Amino acid sequence: MMNECQLLPLLTVASGPMRGVGFRLRRQPQVIGRDPAVDIVVYDPHLSRRHAEIRLADEGVALADLDSTNGTWVNGGRTSGLTRLTDGDVIRLGRTELRFHDPGVARTDPVGLSFGAARQDRRQTLMLPLALAAAGDTAHRASTTGHVADSRA
Repeated sequence: MMNECQLLPLLTVASGPMRGVGFRLRRQPQVIGRDPAVDIVVYDPHLSRRHAEIRLADEGVALADLDSTNGTWVNGGRTSGLTRLTDGDVIRLGRTELRFHDPGVARTDPVGLSFGAARQDRRQTLMLPLALAAAGDTAHRASTTGHVADSRA
């Protein structure tokens, strides 16, 4: 049962006062808003009490705005009616951004980093020159023991 739960889609707060909090979706429709009585409570004064509804079905996950004052936005576009979500979508409600992650078809991780080929634009890590490493080692011994052995002897 626990493994099945981890395969359900996840909404992660990417920005706003609740950054880092995740909400696992359920099979029943869930209302998102700032009212403590809704299924997914988001503490953002720019959200309506009952802002949007998210539904998990066999065909996928869909989001619907519930006639909120400030609207519901997916990937920068205002939604109307049901909007089908795909892995990595960014949902903005008020001033809060949620990232949609679907482990069943994941192309991203829960915080939105894309899976793909390794980056080729990174610089290689270079080793420190031995003289600098030895000097640093001597300085470290001096700070921990209170004296430095003279290597000239």
